[in-house]
Amino acid sequence: MPLDGLYVHKLIREIKSNSQNMNIKNIYQPVNDQILFQLTHGNILFSLENPCYMIYLDKKPDVPEKPGNFSLFLRKKIKSGKIKDIIQLSIDRTGYFEIESFDEIGNLRNFRLYFELMGRNSNLILVNEDNKIEDAFKKSNTDTRTIFPGAIFRPFYDSDKKNILETPFSEEDLQNKNLCGFSKTSYDILSEKGREKCISDLQNNFVYYTDSNGKYDILALDPQSSDSEILTPSAGIIKLFSEKSNMARFSDIKKRLEKNILKHIEKYEKQRDYLMQDISQKDTLDTLIKNGEILKANIYKVKKGDKKVVFEDWYTGDNVEIELDELKTPAKNLELIFKNIKKIKTRVTISQQRLKETSDFLEYLYQLWAGIDISETVEDLKQINEEMISENLIKNSGNKKIKKVKNTYRIFDYENYEIIVGKNNTQNDEITKNAAKDDIWLHTKGIPGSHVIVKRKNEDIPEIVLKYAASLAATYSRAKMSYNVSVDYTERKNVWKPKGAKPGMVLYKNFSTLTANPIR
Repeated sequence: MPLDGLYVHKLIREIKSNSQNMNIKNIYQPVNDQILFQLTHGNILFSLENPCYMIYLDKKPDVPEKPGNFSLFLRKKIKSGKIKDIIQLSIDRTGYFEIESFDEIGNLRNFRLYFELMGRNSNLILVNEDNKIEDAFKKSNTDTRTIFPGAIFRPFYDSDKKNILETPFSEEDLQNKNLCGFSKTSYDILSEKGREKCISDLQNNFVYYTDSNGKYDILALDPQSSDSEILTPSAGIIKLFSEKSNMARFSDIKKRLEKNILKHIEKYEKQRDYLMQDISQKDTLDTLIKNGEILKANIYKVKKGDKKVVFEDWYTGDNVEIELDELKTPAKNLELIFKNIKKIKTRVTISQQRLKETSDFLEYLYQLWAGIDISETVEDLKQINEEMISENLIKNSGNKKIKKVKNTYRIFDYENYEIIVGKNNTQNDEITKNAAKDDIWLHTKGIPGSHVIVKRKNEDIPEIVLKYAASLAATYSRAKMSYNVSVDYTERKNVWKPKGAKPGMVLYKNFSTLTANPIR
């Protein structure tokens, strides 16, 4: 993407086969940069902003009730007109529709609707029999070209470059990129396959959709790639934009969920630090208790107004200095010390309890974060979003009913053993719960990640299978960019979920550990 002239060549053939000699029923402007022709049967959609294209649609998309200015003008000139032909200039991204239409007084008029699919310079220009511009979607006036009503129209394409369908070319033409309609990728394919095979590709009316590690493309020439999918030209564009839209949506949802989970992680890490500070006061208790006992034994020697007193520590023989509140009586000072001891003891006990709860919840949050990190589809993220709503980590705006997303586990077949990998906490709980007692359960040691289940077949699981399963556990964890990752494994019967535990959180015993590298 963007489309090259070779792809437009196939688009024109597809649109022509579906629209030639059809009448234009109506013309719409779905959004500002799009023009839609509704035909007797089917529709033609032009998009004039990057990425620009035109496609044939069986069904009319939703359109606003109020038409845009350019679509109103086209209705006036060519509505009910007949599409007689579609011509491409050379093999570039420009050409025209020949349209016959009757004017207001019943005279038959001939128009050419030129399309220029040139990125940000894309345009639609209506030209009359005298080759004068009636109007254009984008008007402009430069030293080389004027696009205004009444101006003589001069088509814009590179006539100096060779048309591969009409003219032989040399190796020099190829090296100097002197061929019309070729993108960089198309040049690469031509260099590899040669002219005859590329011309053969151009004569069929299919395009090739490729997905290389999330980088999507559609090509007029067969890249001879194992992952290419053969589609019609319009279907190729629709699929490409659908995937790109899904990628953008996936990225937006992932960023939103990560931002939310990181906010909670920061909050609970601060809370853990405060609790640990409170617990650290336990170190002062022995000193406070000893000072209290010494003061209690020597209270008769203390008088009101003393700021501090010094008594012997009967355990060590050393002198101990005890600070007092000079405004309080000796008894009140003693009472204050023991109140402080009780207060610290209570704070330490409560903080120790809360520290475990906070640490467990932080572990759960990191597990959630790992699930977000290893997600691959919008559906994966939707399921995590559901879980975060149910755990009150995200507000359910408008109290909408949560739609349950169907679980689609990662399932691998290795050496005829089925290996199941959870995508998130909900799935981790399900695959572990549903596993047989003697199935093997794996998880990265001390690192958030997916639960992995190897289905046993009434025999010991080979070491090569365990190592592969461990690699999967490392791959779908927060250690996916590391090496020599420790992975624990045990029979499923040794794994249990504590009462009240958060989704995906389990305990296990009688385990062994092996090291594995993530699969890259």
